[in-house]
Amino acid sequence: MFNFQGNSKALNAANKMSLHATNPGTGANPAAGSELTDAPYAQQNCVFNAPVANGTAAESALNANVVFQLHLTNNQNAQYIGLWENATYLGYIVPDEPFNFTGNATERSFTVNAATTKLVRDNP
Repeated sequence: MFNFQGNSKALNAANKMSLHATNPGTGANPAAGSELTDAPYAQQNCVFNAPVANGTAAESALNANVVFQLHLTNNQNAQYIGLWENATYLGYIVPDEPFNFTGNATERSFTVNAATTKLVRDNP
């Protein structure tokens, strides 16, 4: 779901991703308190390929997996992926496999899979 800023940008303008426990929405900024915050979590850089036509839609595939390192003991939910162009919030996508992390771990990360992640804008 793109917000106004996202709809006015090229389909592959997003160059950063964030993780959100609750729906960040399509306002000018993500919903307050929705983004994960516990270190070592940080927004990650990403690259989307140039859009290609697929019927009436334009599709832009994620170029490479994006990996987020997460806190090892705090419970965290990765339910939405925020899209950014630098500091401008563009909207969000829902990951193929949202995940709730609970309990303690020796390693914890969330991967946005390039093989299954693409942005689509359709004008039927």
